[in-house]
Amino acid sequence: MALTLDQLLPNVNQSINGIGFLFGAGASFQAGYPLMTTLTRQVVAELTATERIDLTNVLNATGQTYDDKTATPNIEEIADLTIAHSLNSGDPRYANLEWRLRELIVQTLLSVTAPNFDHHIRFFQGLKRRTFGLPCTVWIFTTNYDVLFETAAAMTGVRLENGFSGTTTSFHDIGRFGQLHGTSDGQRFVPHAGLVVKLVKLHGSLSWYVDKTQILEQHPTSLAPTLPRTIVLPRRRKVMDTLSPPYDQLFALASRAIGSECKYLISCGFSYGDEHINQNILLPALRAGRCRLTALCGFDPPGLAEFKTLPTFVGAFPTHAWSKTAETTDTTTLWQFDQFAQAF
Repeated sequence: MALTLDQLLPNVNQSINGIGFLFGAGASFQAGYPLMTTLTRQVVAELTATERIDLTNVLNATGQTYDDKTATPNIEEIADLTIAHSLNSGDPRYANLEWRLRELIVQTLLSVTAPNFDHHIRFFQGLKRRTFGLPCTVWIFTTNYDVLFETAAAMTGVRLENGFSGTTTSFHDIGRFGQLHGTSDGQRFVPHAGLVVKLVKLHGSLSWYVDKTQILEQHPTSLAPTLPRTIVLPRRRKVMDTLSPPYDQLFALASRAIGSECKYLISCGFSYGDEHINQNILLPALRAGRCRLTALCGFDPPGLAEFKTLPTFVGAFPTHAWSKTAETTDTTTLWQFDQFAQAF
């Protein structure tokens, strides 16, 4: 049986208040952004001959070689190995290679100059309809660097908080997530009658950069392509990067929100390969029974092994599903973001 949105979120037709979403690269793919395999090939192809020699040295140190046909090791593994080799050798060439990888990842994503916003717009339109004109707050957590959600929210007239304050240039202000939207006549506060989205970008954004001690934001197209962006480099051991501002604040915020303001979390396009997110944000809330998670994936990723032992987890895949710690024969197509957006 093909699972529907109503089955995965039984109360979705009454209210979406208290529902949160977790999106990974799969939610940006149909808009024109590359997945891991393509991103890896594009980044490696742009390395200079000298940088390719340095990369070969990094991989040789662990008995590996790069295979472009399979794009392995992928960019996450390459980043990990490069950082480790840089620390172990103390050779500045490998620190430079790390920064070059970061620069090329940003440039590759910036090369998508005309992304398709249709599915993201449809998603926000669906969420707006399901508020029924009542005050409603929805959380979106994402590891994506692009600005699809920010742009689509503006295009659909959805109020969105992303932790920044300002106009043409904004500054990071974590307190924005705690602010209420509404009007006051001086005696009473009336909440905004409609949808408010709180967008938490756990790994940074193409629109974020550092100026001295401040983290600022502008639209990516208004920034010089070579300006270093404030992003967590795609790598398996991201946890060290998330211990410094603003990521420490964002991770603490996500940990508080999931299980309190966000009782139901549904993921799409997220592969559960980020152990720092699994262990520090998701699993604690599920183990305590404070949140129910539904994972929609195009394959059954190994990162879900511990999740499957918990009654608060539901997984739905193209060939089977997982519910109440047992496998079922149910299937879904909702792991595709266009199908997911259409369902709302």
